[in-house]
Amino acid sequence: MNVNLNLDAFSRQLDDLIGRFADLGPKLGEAARELQDGGAPPADALVEALAAARLEFVELHAEIVLAAETLGVAVPDNVESARSLEPLLAAIGSVLEAERRRATFAEMRTGIIAVLDRVDAITHQDDANFGPLVTVKLKAAELKTAVAALTDANIEQAQAVVPKAQPFADLLTMLGATDMVDDTRFSALEESVSQAFGRQIAVAVARHRLLLPGQAPRARADRARSAAPVVDPEPEPESVTPEPAQRVRLSDAMHAPEPVRATEPEPIVAPPPPRSSRRAERDQPPVPTYEPPQPTYEPPQPTYEPPQPTYEPPQPTYEPPQPTYEPPQPEPVAAVPPSAVRLDNSTPDETAQWWLAAWARWSGWKNSLGFPEAVREELSKYPYLLSVPIQESVEFEDGLLAYGYSILMQHVEKQKPGCVGNALNNLKTGQLTPVGAQLYEYLVSEGRLTETYPDFIKAVLLAAVPEPAPWVQARIIHSRDDTRVFRRPTDRVGDNEQAPQRFLADNQRFKEHRFAGALAPLTTRFFSIQAEMKDAHGVEAKLTVDGAPSDAGLVLTLPATGKATKKEVRRFAAEGTPLPGLGRDYAVVWFAVFNADAVRETRFELGLTLRKDTRGMKK
Repeated sequence: MNVNLNLDAFSRQLDDLIGRFADLGPKLGEAARELQDGGAPPADALVEALAAARLEFVELHAEIVLAAETLGVAVPDNVESARSLEPLLAAIGSVLEAERRRATFAEMRTGIIAVLDRVDAITHQDDANFGPLVTVKLKAAELKTAVAALTDANIEQAQAVVPKAQPFADLLTMLGATDMVDDTRFSALEESVSQAFGRQIAVAVARHRLLLPGQAPRARADRARSAAPVVDPEPEPESVTPEPAQRVRLSDAMHAPEPVRATEPEPIVAPPPPRSSRRAERDQPPVPTYEPPQPTYEPPQPTYEPPQPTYEPPQPTYEPPQPTYEPPQPEPVAAVPPSAVRLDNSTPDETAQWWLAAWARWSGWKNSLGFPEAVREELSKYPYLLSVPIQESVEFEDGLLAYGYSILMQHVEKQKPGCVGNALNNLKTGQLTPVGAQLYEYLVSEGRLTETYPDFIKAVLLAAVPEPAPWVQARIIHSRDDTRVFRRPTDRVGDNEQAPQRFLADNQRFKEHRFAGALAPLTTRFFSIQAEMKDAHGVEAKLTVDGAPSDAGLVLTLPATGKATKKEVRRFAAEGTPLPGLGRDYAVVWFAVFNADAVRETRFELGLTLRKDTRGMKK
């Protein structure tokens, strides 16, 4: 059900229903007096109108309550009249407005960060350390940090950032369309960029010295042709006319899925060395059809240097035009993929970004926060943290999700004090294993995560439930009259949507409700059952992993109101986990299904069977 589309319809239907009840009231009062005075029964038309109005109220009441629970709005116990539904509708409207503001904020932040990321990819074709460009990139990084730190609670501050980001978008527009925009527009762009970053940047753009990814240098090719000696004429490559582009505006970028995306560059295929190479002449005769464009060929990469004894081969996608061509170096070196480059422990590669983020956050709070406080702080930002594999966490929320895994750092540090701080000193040099993979293996071994991961999840549950609570894959709300099941409509981790189902018949309610999915290494999925009654019903949980009964799960029970017991966590039983007393003893039951394997993905199926009574059930 799309609550956002039905809210106005709910309001109109409720207003109409209140008006009908107001009309029926006097008629019903008159019929009551006639019944009392003369024994005359109410007219059939009045009875039918009352029945129709009551049925409409029951249906509208159920739909509004279901919509409220889908959005997480608390439903009062005394919602029994049409008038009492009005505050509930107002609360739903407030939640929807807050959700709209959050979506606007997220779109705004994503658009600005996309622009700043493209600015960071700009290069100078002649000077890799061009001072004005370095300053621009530092300003972009500073603004990106400020934008990433914003939350939807201060959307006004985010809106104030938009003018600060506009000059960066103007710079991108100039780089993408300097030959196609008219003079008036180019002058406006140039003025904006000059005021924000200085005249040198605007001049460098106008002279084609700054390049976006995929743009070929222009001035370098001209100088190469003018400096080349006279040789037999060779066909010149066709010039590419740049496509016209419009000015990039932040307001437009923030409403597009990808505000400013650079087109993918064509792979650059390096030609063979000049025929003057003695090794090439000695080892392999030239192919008759090959004629180099010019003896003084300079590759398009600004930092390229002629082959030296320390020559390193190009990227793995390099394909020389001659099948048998060998690079001109003393000893051939086989190309290796980027993930297999030899690394030392002083310069960790990009595969270690997840570690650096989590380690930085952990270093910031380890002396000021306890583990429960840190868990609540991290899950309040990203509730689905523990459903994302740690090495993939930098791919979520612009890399910010990885900071949340500082809580796993603390768990590992507890297993072996001092090990997290010494992690980078324990890297092995001269290996083909990427730094990120080495750190992951180190974290697993030092923290004994295959053994202790269940204890880590148990500690998280005790700290985070009931607030802020982890992201659930599905939840059940069980009452005396109905059972509502809320599932995520997609398999996407962190999906905010919920697809509700409402069951009224006993054969639909008191049965096994199944939930299945895949679990990446060292991840967890959460489920919950909420009781809205005081009678004692029963729940039985059964878990299978890769088709076999499993105990790879935890159950947390929250006591019902007035119960003196505390929340408890226990391990699943492979043969089944009975939970008698739902409603009477437990207000909410949480289920955590985890994969403690550090390498292998598993598939699970969780079955939750509701029972109308607790006969024969044992704790």
